[in-house]
Amino acid sequence: MAYRDGNRALHKHGDIHALPHSPDLSVYVPMIGMNICAPTYKNIRKKSDITVLGYVVNGHGEIRVNSEKHRLGRGDAFILRKDSRHEVTALSDSSDPWTYYWYNLHGNSLPLLETFHLLHTPYIPNAGIEALFLKGFAAVKHKTEDGTDTQTALILSCTEIIFTLHKAVKQAAEYTSPIMGRMKLYLDQLVGETFHSEDFAHQMDLSFKQLNRIFKQHTGSTIYQYVLARKMDIARMMLQDTELPVGEIAIHLGYDDPQYFSNLFKQKTGMAPTLFRQHAKEIH
Repeated sequence: MAYRDGNRALHKHGDIHALPHSPDLSVYVPMIGMNICAPTYKNIRKKSDITVLGYVVNGHGEIRVNSEKHRLGRGDAFILRKDSRHEVTALSDSSDPWTYYWYNLHGNSLPLLETFHLLHTPYIPNAGIEALFLKGFAAVKHKTEDGTDTQTALILSCTEIIFTLHKAVKQAAEYTSPIMGRMKLYLDQLVGETFHSEDFAHQMDLSFKQLNRIFKQHTGSTIYQYVLARKMDIARMMLQDTELPVGEIAIHLGYDDPQYFSNLFKQKTGMAPTLFRQHAKEIH
């Protein structure tokens, strides 16, 4: 059903569509909508159980995913990924309200983002994909009673959005910094292998020190931090979504020593892999 959200406590209003879903879908869209935000609007999810795809149609606002923060304006897209801290804040005044479309994705949305290398990309400037978001709103108007056809249309719409954002990110990286495009491509395909800085420098034809400096200028993190963050995110997904033993997950991620992997995982997440898996099952 569609309804107007005019709750003053939330400092926003706009059309929201709540949708039924089929229980056999591993990823589904429970809600889509448009937020027209007052200058005081702020929304915080401390550890979100959903992924949010958003597109700004007016005004300015700010998003934060964990410690990464971005200011957004008209035409920009954003991804607030599941299992992270989300903050969304309006920056425009009431004469130019921050307005954005959003889709909520429930279920196993992280593997979808990982497939298109968007797991660590919360902000895509000048995305120009308003028409793709509007496809979902059009689909809602023609939904069937059980919502199955609508869910299929919305999941396809989300996949098209994510694929288009992937292309935009890749093209932007290649245009603004060809070396960054090459580095990201190399590192994103490295998840199942051990990272060797010498091999990396040889492939890029620059010293590792130069590469690390360029990478940090563009991303805010070092190459090692980026590789490790990706491996840990994929480890979380595999622990939650598969029954593979911890040792096999370690090998899949390029760690020959399962104990070293377990210690590293605990250091980065605060939990041993087996405890993380148990905790994830209790939550879901």
